[in-house]
Amino acid sequence: MICDIWGISLKPSRWRHNKAATALLAALVMGAPSAFAQQSVDVRTDEARQFSEDFDRLTDVTARANLLLRTDDGGDITYADILANPDDVVLNFRWAKAQLARGEVRGASATLERILVIDPDLAPVRLYYAIVLYRLDSLDEARAQFERLSQMSTSPEVSADIDKYLSAIERRRERLRQSVTLTVGTQIDSNRNAAPNDKIQLLTGTPTAVTSTSDKPQNDTAYIGALRYDVSYDLGYQEGHELFASVTGYGSDQVQLDSLDLGSFSVDLGSRIRGGYWVLTPYANQTVQSLSKEKYLTSRSGHLRLDWNPRPFFNLNGDVSYADERYQNTSESTALRLHSGQRYGTRVGANYTWTPNNRTTINFSAGKKEAARNYYSYDSLSTELIHAYLFGGGSYISGSIRHGIDRYRDPDSLVTGTKPQHRMDRATRTRLTYGAPLSQLLPSNVFGDSKTADQIYSLLAPINWSITGEYLNTKSNIPNYEYHNARAQFYLTRRWEF
Repeated sequence: MICDIWGISLKPSRWRHNKAATALLAALVMGAPSAFAQQSVDVRTDEARQFSEDFDRLTDVTARANLLLRTDDGGDITYADILANPDDVVLNFRWAKAQLARGEVRGASATLERILVIDPDLAPVRLYYAIVLYRLDSLDEARAQFERLSQMSTSPEVSADIDKYLSAIERRRERLRQSVTLTVGTQIDSNRNAAPNDKIQLLTGTPTAVTSTSDKPQNDTAYIGALRYDVSYDLGYQEGHELFASVTGYGSDQVQLDSLDLGSFSVDLGSRIRGGYWVLTPYANQTVQSLSKEKYLTSRSGHLRLDWNPRPFFNLNGDVSYADERYQNTSESTALRLHSGQRYGTRVGANYTWTPNNRTTINFSAGKKEAARNYYSYDSLSTELIHAYLFGGGSYISGSIRHGIDRYRDPDSLVTGTKPQHRMDRATRTRLTYGAPLSQLLPSNVFGDSKTADQIYSLLAPINWSITGEYLNTKSNIPNYEYHNARAQFYLTRRWEF
């Protein structure tokens, strides 16, 4: 049989060779840039998705650090010492601090109450007792103790703390609570475009040299900003059921790689249903992401989370999720629509609080992505270990390591050619973060003693600064997707509650 194409007669064997050559040429023209661009888009999509989770974790660590009570060296005291000297106020106070250090908040409450029966005029003990009641969410009793304490002779610093706690109690008693959180910062990446490590890549199964500068690893600096609004409404039940919503905007502006400028806007809406030792949280989310100022992803998802607290120091939690992801092509990538589909996820985790200033978290996750093309569909498994240590004065350090595996369903012929090779990626991410409030760096009189100076200090002191070092190493059985990136981040975060 003879084939005639554009007036050229070809025998079957020659046609097959020309078809292969045409496919190779198409791959050379479109395949490599498309693969590299898509690698970058995948990384950016995951980055924006993880930002919200990382933001929540750092916010939680910061909040716990700010509430941490300073304790002395009461760890050498035993309950036998207390039984031997039940009326020794100093010994009992140190015992209460030792209990707090072990996370025995209710036991410390009973000890402090016993001290106040012996001597009700001890202001430091009453202050501890009031704060412990606040931590136990006994707001009426805590307010009574703070109000009584305000009538006693205390230092100006203690008086200021009393006013802050009384204001916090009033806010927590309000049914409608709102907050705004602003984060600004910068980050530096050694391989911002997620370019492969090797200089040789596969194109239709053929090793090909990477010669384009844009396809090689490029370091870059980005300026980052995020603004989040949270609102919750207490439904008035004794258990504390509530409705909540949040709106988050996130942007990353690259100094050099403008094609990787990232934007994200998301809305969450849900409820918290509380039981004696558990909290059930169903919520829905819609997220829109843009790359280089072009919208490329719209995601609508539903989530169901369960938290169970069998002990005050131990939390078990898990969640399931479903997302419908709709991609659209951009000028940088004309194959994004092929990634549209459904994403399913599940996660189980646990938090163990060794002491009030030591907490370990472990998570196990599994997921499935169903895409329009099976070579973009994959199954994933991951595990993550996080530990946070809280210092006095609101500072903290947090470290984590995450390892995940993605197994893709079908081979991509533009990459592997006629030899089917199913892609499998293994990614390991390690992070270390240190953070503290600016109040640790700024003396209270740094701006002077005027009223304006106090207002400036009140605005700046609660700002939390944090610095993060991160290393991401992704190994793959296909060299096109094997890359690593070192990152340094610096953030300033300020939260307003009203």
